[in-house]
Amino acid sequence: KRTYSPIHLFTHSLKKRAAFTLAEVLITLGIIGIVAAMTLPSVVSKYQEKAWLTAFKKTYSVLTQAYLRASEDYGTANTWCAEKNRECAKTYFNILSPYLNISEVWGYERPSIFNKTSYRDLDGSGMGTNDIFTKDYYKFALSDGTIIGISDISSQDINSALLHVDINGFRGPNQLGKDIFYFSLIRRDDTPVIGGYSLWWVADNPCTTEKGSGWWRGGGCSLWIIATGNMDYLHRDLTTDEWRKAVQNLLLDLHKDSLD
Repeated sequence: KRTYSPIHLFTHSLKKRAAFTLAEVLITLGIIGIVAAMTLPSVVSKYQEKAWLTAFKKTYSVLTQAYLRASEDYGTANTWCAEKNRECAKTYFNILSPYLNISEVWGYERPSIFNKTSYRDLDGSGMGTNDIFTKDYYKFALSDGTIIGISDISSQDINSALLHVDINGFRGPNQLGKDIFYFSLIRRDDTPVIGGYSLWWVADNPCTTEKGSGWWRGGGCSLWIIATGNMDYLHRDLTTDEWRKAVQNLLLDLHKDSLD
């Protein structure tokens, strides 16, 4: 009479347990690899977009608070410098800097590190060294790595401060509409507001990847984010009318109600 101990029963069950063949394992890994290859770029892209948006909102908040505090002592930025020339940029910096946590100041110089960085427009086209953070901008960095250049808007007789901002420093992608943006220190009914650049500059190509006759396709993207809180323009081309309607109250105060 044959008998089995519990040990014998357990050993017998292990021998009969099915196992994956090498071919099945390879097929499974291949399927996982294909799915990962299809979904990973989308996941990474969404993560990057969220990181840019978070950094943008943080920088915008920091600059807004600094501008509000400075305006309490000096008024709105249009009164900060009467000369209307290149040196106004330094004046704007001197007034604004006490309200910012600054780690490094380059002034009007353009250190070689800027020349080693490749900058691009929203449509992917390259921007030369004469187009971004030029010697007309008084440049400095915040403690969190944000790079800011201040220039003067004098060609339109506005006499206001224009800020060219890289929200994550030299880390990249160094592209307009993603981590590089334009702001201006303006006023609405004598209230200090961070808004947009001049009317003629943004009218043709506000925030789009489509080619056009204007300057930078991503020049007006900062206004879109301030107004809507999103970066939808990275996924679709905004119409000019759509952009204008969204950013209407963030334009420079020229006593006009539209871009026309």
